[in-house]
Amino acid sequence: MGKTPTNRQVRFWRDPDLPGVEVRRSSYNEEAFRPHVHDAYSIGFIEHGRTTFELDGGLHAASVGELVFIGPGLVHACNPDPDSDMAYTMFYVAPSWLTAVARDLFGPDATPPRFPRPVASDRQLADHLRELREAIADNEGRLEKESRLVQALADAITRHGSPGPAPVPEARPGGPDAVRAVRGYLADRVAEKVSLDELSAAASMSRYHLLRVFQAATGLSPHAYQNQLRVDLGKRLLAEGLPVSRVAVETGFADQSHFSRVFRRYTGATPGQYRDSGLS
Repeated sequence: MGKTPTNRQVRFWRDPDLPGVEVRRSSYNEEAFRPHVHDAYSIGFIEHGRTTFELDGGLHAASVGELVFIGPGLVHACNPDPDSDMAYTMFYVAPSWLTAVARDLFGPDATPPRFPRPVASDRQLADHLRELREAIADNEGRLEKESRLVQALADAITRHGSPGPAPVPEARPGGPDAVRAVRGYLADRVAEKVSLDELSAAASMSRYHLLRVFQAATGLSPHAYQNQLRVDLGKRLLAEGLPVSRVAVETGFADQSHFSRVFRRYTGATPGQYRDSGLS
């Protein structure tokens, strides 16, 4: 048997808002894995150190800042190089997610993507994955987590997947009418746990195209727009003197700490500071 690692730190996240997705953040300085397989796609990035990992009979080197793509059912073992401490974040994503995003991109006949190069440099995608991990760890809203996941998978497929024809243009109505429909849908459901699928249906366009069209038209992602609506409602309720804990519930946040964190991002003040500043 292999030696027990002397420095092993592992954290897992499984979010009910993202079924079929598991996140693992690990650091190792010795061998930790024997060859194994996953039913899911493994997509991650190296945060520190380097590895020369086995994948389906071959060896591949990856170092800090690089991305790793491993398809489902492929035998692999990712361990740090002998003289290296390694830290990495890995997303294990059910094939159904990637198939659905591929169909958003390429049409209903798209097949599950392959990643012919298991190691790639893509700083923007690594940043998107890091932001997704943080959104999951911080228990951000469902719409934010779904949007970040779909965007990251779309970037992975279009830039690193194969086969990959050019994305098909959105065949259904879009533009201003779609943006107006989404804004109205969100405004009517400020405190509700809205999903990206619901917005896609309201806009009559795919999830991926909705994210692009909405951002281009408003300068905000749908989840940022939703947060703005919630903060604006929160300000009105706080100005009426409602307790912060109640305002958090009325505006649809998971808890008071989540509401306070988002409120401060948008206003530069805590809910308590905002409420008390209006008191004489």
